[in-house]
Amino acid sequence: MEIRCTQCGAELSVASDERLIECSFCSTALVVDAEGAMFHEVMAATVTANAVPAHLRRFLGGRDTVAGLDREARLERPVLQYFPFWAFTFDSGKGDKVLLQPAAPSSLQGLQGLALPAGKVQKMDPSLTGDAVVIDPEVPASTARDWLTNRHGEVRVRKTVLYHLPLYRMKYEWKGKTYHAAVDGVTGKVFPADFPAKAEAPYMAVAVLAIIVFGLEGLIVSNIFLKFALYLVSAIPILGLAWLTSRKV
Repeated sequence: MEIRCTQCGAELSVASDERLIECSFCSTALVVDAEGAMFHEVMAATVTANAVPAHLRRFLGGRDTVAGLDREARLERPVLQYFPFWAFTFDSGKGDKVLLQPAAPSSLQGLQGLALPAGKVQKMDPSLTGDAVVIDPEVPASTARDWLTNRHGEVRVRKTVLYHLPLYRMKYEWKGKTYHAAVDGVTGKVFPADFPAKAEAPYMAVAVLAIIVFGLEGLIVSNIFLKFALYLVSAIPILGLAWLTSRKV
Protein backbone atom coordinates (compact mmCIF):
# COMPACT_ATOMS: atom_id res chain seq x y z
CA MET A 1 0.00 0.00 0.00
CA GLU A 2 1.32 3.45 -0.94
CA ILE A 3 0.72 6.49 1.30
CA ARG A 4 2.11 10.03 1.38
CA CYS A 5 3.89 11.43 4.42
CA THR A 6 1.87 14.22 6.01
CA GLN A 7 5.03 16.16 6.90
CA CYS A 8 7.38 15.93 3.90
CA GLY A 9 5.08 14.50 1.22
CA ALA A 10 7.28 11.50 0.47
CA GLU A 11 5.71 8.35 -0.97
CA LEU A 12 5.87 5.49 1.50
CA SER A 13 5.21 1.78 1.03
CA VAL A 14 3.55 0.12 4.02
CA ALA A 15 2.04 -3.29 4.65
CA SER A 16 -1.75 -3.44 4.68
CA ASP A 17 -1.81 -4.29 8.40
CA GLU A 18 0.60 -1.54 9.51
CA ARG A 19 -1.00 1.25 11.56
CA LEU A 20 1.82 3.05 13.38
CA ILE A 21 4.85 3.92 11.25
CA GLU A 22 7.73 6.37 10.92
CA CYS A 23 8.56 8.19 7.71
CA SER A 24 11.88 6.86 6.41
CA PHE A 25 12.73 10.30 4.95
CA CYS A 26 11.87 12.83 7.70
CA SER A 27 11.34 10.50 10.71
CA THR A 28 7.84 11.86 11.34
CA ALA A 29 5.65 9.50 13.38
CA LEU A 30 2.48 8.65 11.45
CA VAL A 31 -0.69 6.64 11.90
CA VAL A 32 -2.21 4.92 8.87
CA ASP A 33 -6.00 5.09 8.70
CA ALA A 34 -8.59 4.65 5.99
CA GLU A 35 -8.41 8.42 5.46
CA GLY A 36 -4.65 8.25 4.79
CA ALA A 37 -1.58 9.05 6.87
CA MET A 38 -1.91 11.43 9.83
CA PHE A 39 0.39 12.78 12.50
CA HIS A 40 1.05 10.55 15.52
CA GLU A 41 2.10 12.33 18.70
CA VAL A 42 2.48 11.59 22.40
CA MET A 43 2.14 13.67 25.56
CA ALA A 44 4.48 13.10 28.47
CA ALA A 45 3.11 12.34 31.94
CA THR A 46 3.53 15.14 34.47
CA VAL A 47 1.65 13.41 37.31
CA THR A 48 3.94 10.96 39.07
CA ALA A 49 2.87 7.46 40.08
CA ASN A 50 3.28 8.43 43.75
CA ALA A 51 0.73 11.25 43.34
CA VAL A 52 -1.92 9.10 41.63
CA PRO A 53 -3.48 7.54 44.80
CA ALA A 54 -4.19 11.02 46.24
CA HIS A 55 -6.06 12.04 43.06
CA LEU A 56 -8.14 8.87 43.16
CA ARG A 57 -8.95 9.19 46.88
CA ARG A 58 -10.21 12.74 46.33
CA PHE A 59 -12.63 11.36 43.76
CA LEU A 60 -13.64 8.51 46.08
CA GLY A 61 -14.44 11.07 48.78
CA GLY A 62 -16.75 13.04 46.47
CA ARG A 63 -20.49 13.51 46.68
CA ASP A 64 -21.34 10.72 44.21
CA THR A 65 -19.66 7.87 46.08
CA VAL A 66 -20.67 6.04 49.25
CA ALA A 67 -19.63 7.61 52.53
CA GLY A 68 -16.16 6.67 53.75
CA LEU A 69 -15.04 5.14 50.45
CA ASP A 70 -11.92 7.31 50.30
CA ARG A 71 -10.81 5.98 53.69
CA GLU A 72 -11.90 2.37 53.37
CA ALA A 73 -10.94 1.51 49.79
CA ARG A 74 -7.76 -0.53 49.37
CA LEU A 75 -5.87 0.78 46.35
CA GLU A 76 -3.57 -1.30 44.17
CA ARG A 77 -0.46 0.02 42.49
CA PRO A 78 -1.08 2.39 39.53
CA VAL A 79 0.01 1.16 36.11
CA LEU A 80 0.95 3.69 33.43
CA GLN A 81 -0.31 3.15 29.89
CA TYR A 82 -0.70 5.36 26.84
CA PHE A 83 -4.26 5.47 25.52
CA PRO A 84 -5.01 6.56 21.92
CA PHE A 85 -7.26 9.51 21.08
CA TRP A 86 -8.20 11.06 17.78
CA ALA A 87 -7.78 14.82 18.14
CA PHE A 88 -9.88 16.99 15.83
CA THR A 89 -9.01 20.66 15.38
CA PHE A 90 -11.92 22.79 14.21
CA ASP A 91 -13.08 26.41 14.21
CA SER A 92 -15.37 26.93 17.20
CA GLY A 93 -16.29 30.50 16.19
CA LYS A 94 -13.89 31.81 18.84
CA GLY A 95 -10.74 30.35 17.35
CA ASP A 96 -9.46 26.83 16.90
CA LYS A 97 -10.58 24.20 19.40
CA VAL A 98 -9.20 20.69 19.83
CA LEU A 99 -11.46 17.90 21.08
CA LEU A 100 -10.54 14.28 21.70
CA GLN A 101 -12.43 11.11 20.87
CA PRO A 102 -11.23 7.66 22.03
CA ALA A 103 -9.42 5.64 19.39
CA ALA A 104 -9.89 2.37 21.27
CA PRO A 105 -12.78 0.77 23.20
CA SER A 106 -12.87 1.54 26.93
CA SER A 107 -15.24 1.14 29.87
CA LEU A 108 -13.97 4.38 31.42
CA GLN A 109 -16.57 7.13 31.85
CA GLY A 110 -15.88 10.61 30.54
CA LEU A 111 -13.41 9.95 27.73
CA GLN A 112 -15.72 11.28 25.02
CA GLY A 113 -15.24 14.87 23.89
CA LEU A 114 -12.34 15.83 26.15
CA ALA A 115 -10.35 18.97 25.51
CA LEU A 116 -6.68 18.36 24.78
CA PRO A 117 -4.83 18.90 28.08
CA ALA A 118 -2.09 21.50 28.25
CA GLY A 119 1.06 19.42 28.18
CA LYS A 120 4.26 18.86 26.25
CA VAL A 121 3.49 17.20 22.92
CA GLN A 122 6.17 15.39 20.93
CA LYS A 123 6.22 13.12 17.91
CA MET A 124 5.66 9.53 18.94
CA ASP A 125 8.82 7.68 19.84
CA PRO A 126 9.19 4.45 21.88
CA SER A 127 11.89 6.10 23.97
CA LEU A 128 9.26 8.51 25.35
CA THR A 129 6.86 5.81 26.55
CA GLY A 130 9.48 3.47 28.00
CA ASP A 131 8.10 0.23 29.42
CA ALA A 132 4.51 1.52 29.60
CA VAL A 133 1.87 -0.23 27.49
CA VAL A 134 0.95 1.69 24.33
CA ILE A 135 -2.58 0.75 23.26
CA ASP A 136 -3.10 0.43 19.52
CA PRO A 137 -5.90 2.44 17.90
CA GLU A 138 -8.92 0.35 16.92
CA VAL A 139 -11.57 2.98 16.21
CA PRO A 140 -11.30 4.51 12.70
CA ALA A 141 -10.96 8.29 12.48
CA SER A 142 -14.22 8.46 10.52
CA THR A 143 -16.13 6.77 13.34
CA ALA A 144 -14.62 9.09 15.95
CA ARG A 145 -15.54 12.06 13.75
CA ASP A 146 -19.15 10.84 13.68
CA TRP A 147 -19.13 10.83 17.49
CA LEU A 148 -17.80 14.39 17.41
CA THR A 149 -20.62 15.46 15.08
CA ASN A 150 -23.26 13.81 17.27
CA ARG A 151 -22.03 15.73 20.30
CA HIS A 152 -21.17 19.11 18.75
CA GLY A 153 -23.02 19.26 15.45
CA GLU A 154 -21.48 19.74 12.04
CA VAL A 155 -17.99 21.20 12.29
CA ARG A 156 -15.28 21.67 9.68
CA VAL A 157 -12.30 19.63 10.85
CA ARG A 158 -9.05 21.31 9.89
CA LYS A 159 -6.59 18.80 11.32
CA THR A 160 -6.68 15.25 12.63
CA VAL A 161 -3.94 13.83 14.86
CA LEU A 162 -3.61 10.57 16.76
CA TYR A 163 -2.42 11.30 20.29
CA HIS A 164 -1.30 8.78 22.86
CA LEU A 165 -2.03 10.31 26.26
CA PRO A 166 -0.81 8.93 29.61
CA LEU A 167 -3.37 7.25 31.84
CA TYR A 168 -2.67 5.50 35.12
CA ARG A 169 -4.95 2.48 35.42
CA MET A 170 -5.88 1.54 38.97
CA LYS A 171 -7.88 -1.13 40.75
CA TYR A 172 -9.27 -0.74 44.23
CA GLU A 173 -11.17 -3.06 46.53
CA TRP A 174 -14.09 -2.18 48.80
CA LYS A 175 -16.11 -4.70 50.80
CA GLY A 176 -14.82 -7.64 48.79
CA LYS A 177 -15.52 -6.18 45.35
CA THR A 178 -12.98 -4.83 42.87
CA TYR A 179 -13.51 -1.54 41.01
CA HIS A 180 -11.56 0.13 38.21
CA ALA A 181 -10.58 3.70 37.39
CA ALA A 182 -7.93 5.70 35.56
CA VAL A 183 -6.13 8.92 36.45
CA ASP A 184 -5.06 11.33 33.72
CA GLY A 185 -1.26 11.50 33.75
CA VAL A 186 -1.33 15.20 32.79
CA THR A 187 -4.24 16.77 34.71
CA GLY A 188 -4.91 14.25 37.49
CA LYS A 189 -8.57 13.97 36.44
CA VAL A 190 -10.20 10.66 37.43
CA PHE A 191 -12.13 8.54 34.93
CA PRO A 192 -14.07 5.80 36.74
CA ALA A 193 -15.13 2.59 35.06
CA ASP A 194 -17.38 1.68 37.97
CA PHE A 195 -17.69 2.74 41.61
CA PRO A 196 -20.00 2.20 44.60
CA ALA A 197 -22.44 5.10 44.27
CA LYS A 198 -24.59 6.63 46.96
CA ALA A 199 -28.00 4.99 47.36
CA GLU A 200 -30.84 7.32 46.32
CA ALA A 201 -33.58 5.79 48.49
CA PRO A 202 -32.51 7.38 51.84
CA TYR A 203 -32.38 10.84 50.25
CA MET A 204 -35.78 10.31 48.66
CA ALA A 205 -37.16 9.29 52.06
CA VAL A 206 -35.89 12.50 53.67
CA ALA A 207 -37.36 14.57 50.82
CA VAL A 208 -40.76 12.83 51.14
CA LEU A 209 -40.73 13.37 54.89
CA ALA A 210 -40.04 17.08 54.42
CA ILE A 211 -42.89 17.39 51.91
CA ILE A 212 -45.31 15.65 54.27
CA VAL A 213 -44.32 17.69 57.34
CA PHE A 214 -44.36 21.07 55.59
CA GLY A 215 -47.53 20.15 53.71
CA LEU A 216 -49.45 19.23 56.87
CA GLU A 217 -48.30 22.37 58.65
CA GLY A 218 -49.40 24.44 55.69
CA LEU A 219 -52.87 22.87 55.68
CA ILE A 220 -53.50 22.84 59.43
CA VAL A 221 -52.10 26.22 60.47
CA SER A 222 -53.75 29.27 58.92
CA ASN A 223 -51.89 32.03 60.77
CA ILE A 224 -49.00 33.00 58.49
CA PHE A 225 -46.66 34.03 61.33
CA LEU A 226 -47.27 30.83 63.28
CA LYS A 227 -46.89 28.81 60.05
CA PHE A 228 -43.54 30.45 59.37
CA ALA A 229 -42.36 29.72 62.92
CA LEU A 230 -43.38 26.05 62.61
CA TYR A 231 -41.52 25.81 59.29
CA LEU A 232 -38.35 27.06 60.97
CA VAL A 233 -38.70 24.66 63.90
CA SER A 234 -39.43 21.68 61.63
CA ALA A 235 -36.56 22.51 59.29
CA ILE A 236 -33.93 21.98 62.01
CA PRO A 237 -34.48 18.22 62.57
CA ILE A 238 -35.09 17.61 58.84
CA LEU A 239 -31.80 19.30 57.92
CA GLY A 240 -30.09 17.32 60.68
CA LEU A 241 -31.54 14.10 59.28
CA ALA A 242 -30.36 15.06 55.79
CA TRP A 243 -26.86 15.75 57.12
CA LEU A 244 -26.78 12.44 58.98
CA THR A 245 -27.94 10.62 55.84
CA SER A 246 -25.15 12.19 53.81
CA ARG A 247 -22.61 11.02 56.39
CA LYS A 248 -23.89 7.46 56.61
CA VAL A 249 -24.95 6.60 53.06
